[in-house]
Amino acid sequence: MSGLNIPHFGLKKQFKNLKDELLQATVDSLKDGQLVGGHFTRSFEEWLKYRCGAKYAVTVHSGTQALEIIARYKKQKHHNTMVGNPKIRIPNLTYPATLNAFLTAGWDIELADTDKYGILKFEKTGTAGVYDCLVGLYGMQPWEFAKIETSYGIIVDGAQHWLECHSQIGSGMAVSFDPTKNLNASGNGGAIVTNDEHLYLYACKYKDNFKPYFEHEGTNTKMSELDCAHLLVRAKYITEWQERRKKIAKYWNESFEHLPINCLSATPVAHAHQKYVIYCSDRNSLHTHMILNGIQTKVSYEYVLGDLPSAKNLPKPDMLSTSVMLSRGVLGLPIYPELTDSEIEYTKDKVIEFFNPA
Repeated sequence: MSGLNIPHFGLKKQFKNLKDELLQATVDSLKDGQLVGGHFTRSFEEWLKYRCGAKYAVTVHSGTQALEIIARYKKQKHHNTMVGNPKIRIPNLTYPATLNAFLTAGWDIELADTDKYGILKFEKTGTAGVYDCLVGLYGMQPWEFAKIETSYGIIVDGAQHWLECHSQIGSGMAVSFDPTKNLNASGNGGAIVTNDEHLYLYACKYKDNFKPYFEHEGTNTKMSELDCAHLLVRAKYITEWQERRKKIAKYWNESFEHLPINCLSATPVAHAHQKYVIYCSDRNSLHTHMILNGIQTKVSYEYVLGDLPSAKNLPKPDMLSTSVMLSRGVLGLPIYPELTDSEIEYTKDKVIEFFNPA
C-alpha cells in the first residue's frame, strides 16, 4: 500500500460520483434566468427545516453570516428592554468565525473553557441578557443539550454538528454549507434555522437590505439557485454519507482504543463526524509521520480564540486550561464517505505504526 496519496477532503471523488446529477442541476437552475430566490432556494429551505426539526429556515451566503444575523437580531431585541450590550459565552477552542460573528455584531464576549472533548463548559445562570453559544466541535452534539429545558439564552453555532441536532436548535442555529462540511455547497452557503418567527422574518429582510422600505440596516447575503440546486442533489445522499462516516469513526475508535491518544469522536453522545480528531501529546511528530506516508492530516485547531489579536482584551481561560491544552495536541485525519476500505485500513495502520514502530 506504499505510495498512497489520501487528500484531507474528498471533493474530487464526490464530483466524479455525482457528475451527471450536478451538471443536470446546473442546467436546470440556470435555464430560466432566475439565479437567486427561486424554486431551488425555496425547496432547499423546506428540506432543511424538516431535516433540523425546525419551523423556519432561511438561506444566506455563509454560516458566519447566519450567526452574525442571529446575533444582530438578539442584540436589537435586547436593547428594546435592557440597557447595555448583551453578553455571550463562546468556547475558547473553535474556529475564529464564531468569535468574529459576535464581535461584528457588537456583543460583550467571554471566552470560556471547554471539557476534554472541546465542548463549552455549560454554566447557565438564567441571567437575562447573558447567552451561551453552543458549538458542536468537530461534529459532536453538545451533550449538555440533554439538560437544557428551555432555549432561552442559547444560540447555536451548528456549523459542524447540525446533522445531529435532533430539533435542539436553541433560540436560533447557524448552519454552514462550506465545501469542507458534510453537506457542501459548490461555492459557499449558510442558513438560519429557528422556531422564532420574528427572527425568521428579521433574517429574510436583513439578507435583502430590508426591502422595500429599508427601515433598518441590512446587507445582501443570499445563496444562489445553483448552490441550492446542487445541495438538493447532495441531500439525497446525506443519510448514506453520514452512516459511512459513523462506520469509519467507529472502526478507528476501536482500533485506537489502546493507543496513548484521545479520540475526540469517541463521545457518549451523537456525533456528525465532520472531522475525525485525535489528541496526541506528540502531535507534530505524528502529523509529519502521516504526511510522509501520503496521508494529509490537518491541525484542528492549533490555537485558541484567546490567542488572537482580536481577543486581546476579552476575559479568557488561562494557559493551563483544558481548551489550551487541547489546542497543543489535536490532529485531524481525513474522514469522508468516499474513502475506500483500503484507504481507511492504511490510515489506521500508519497511526498505529507511529506508536508501535517495527
